[in-house]
Amino acid sequence: MHHETQVGRFRIRALRESNFALDGGAMFGVVPRALWQKLTPVNDDHTIPLACNCFLIEDGEHVLLIEPGMGQRWSEKHRAMYRIEHPQGSLQQVLESAGRKPEEVTHVLMSHAHFDHIGAACGEDGLPLFKNAQHFLPESEKFAALTPDHLRRASYRSEDLQPIIDADLLCTFSGEREVIPGITVHELGGHSDGTSVITIEDNGLTACFWGDVVPTRNHVALPFIMAYDINAEKSFTVRSAWIAKACENAWVNLLYHDPEHPIVRFATENGRYAWAPFGE
Repeated sequence: MHHETQVGRFRIRALRESNFALDGGAMFGVVPRALWQKLTPVNDDHTIPLACNCFLIEDGEHVLLIEPGMGQRWSEKHRAMYRIEHPQGSLQQVLESAGRKPEEVTHVLMSHAHFDHIGAACGEDGLPLFKNAQHFLPESEKFAALTPDHLRRASYRSEDLQPIIDADLLCTFSGEREVIPGITVHELGGHSDGTSVITIEDNGLTACFWGDVVPTRNHVALPFIMAYDINAEKSFTVRSAWIAKACENAWVNLLYHDPEHPIVRFATENGRYAWAPFGE
């Protein structure tokens, strides 16, 4: 299991913000349980263990954080429902264990605005944790988070985003946005209106953060489309194209929800997409 890699000038570290669980059937969509239960432990309530892996990226000049995580602002009811655990404490404590303070972070990149991805961008006081950082999010995700009648409203909490807007820390975009030279956010859609992947490129090497496009190593198999995806057809299309690029170009793959392997390789095996532990 690898938690760190180097892509050119970029040092990339996976940091465990939290552990949680979601319904296994929802995570694997129309695929029968008889198939997916061979790939993951299953809890007695039919949920499967998942993680929120933030990725800290440093190049000597910038300090970027991809995907803040679940955060601490949860009721006991929701902590029990989602089996939320913070084994290393708050996100601030996780960062400090990695030798960084929140005020040192220059950029926060958010693939989309679901609560399990951006909840930790604000601390327990409800205020932005990264007061010196520009926060990047697709404009379509800002709209979804702040629109009460959105189709997937249950996946968003406006209180996760509004304080960042009020502090004038949010930068939105449509399509693609190069945040700093070599790091680009690509809006794809499918899972949510603005779901994105993030590429890190330097010196002929590429890493890709997949967010919920490929949430765990097992989801590299194309039929494993989550029931949570707002547009399954679009999800299949963008996954097919991007996973193919990752395999063809030997990308390093950064997985947000994988509880065991946050950094892996993708490959083809017997005509299907598969994964391999990083470094093998």
